[in-house]
Amino acid sequence: MDEDPAFYEKFSKLIQQAIEDFRAKRLSDMDYLNKVMEIRAKVVTRHHDDMPEKLSGNENAMAYFGVLKPFFAEHPLAPDVSESIAANTALAIDSILERHWKVQFWDDDDAQNRAINDIDDYLFDEVKGKMGVEMSEEQMDALIEKAVQVAKSRSGR
Repeated sequence: MDEDPAFYEKFSKLIQQAIEDFRAKRLSDMDYLNKVMEIRAKVVTRHHDDMPEKLSGNENAMAYFGVLKPFFAEHPLAPDVSESIAANTALAIDSILERHWKVQFWDDDDAQNRAINDIDDYLFDEVKGKMGVEMSEEQMDALIEKAVQVAKSRSGR
């Protein structure tokens, strides 16, 4: 769940809805089985049906997008603009982390801090400065923390 919180949260809700529908007799046994098997197949194949095309094939960026999208969706932006900013930010975070990646990255506080500073600079200069998205330092820190938690979970530590 920590590797891609938004992805698993979505499917968790779908499974819970299927269970509730079955218990309320809105689904037959066969429909319930088919629904759960369909959800399982999407989870196993990591099928993302609501991802921007520019993230296609980049599982890390998709995971970052999942934690960024709700934040940008809260802003008074058109949905497509909000999604585009979240996708571009996810790609930037992935690129920054890749650039700073090294053996035992998670044991090297200096390497982590350099990556975090670069992400902070991107949020401040690009997202807040050039794109005009209002963000407080606390919001930037929270986004960075979420992205780093996802990255750490995805790296196997």
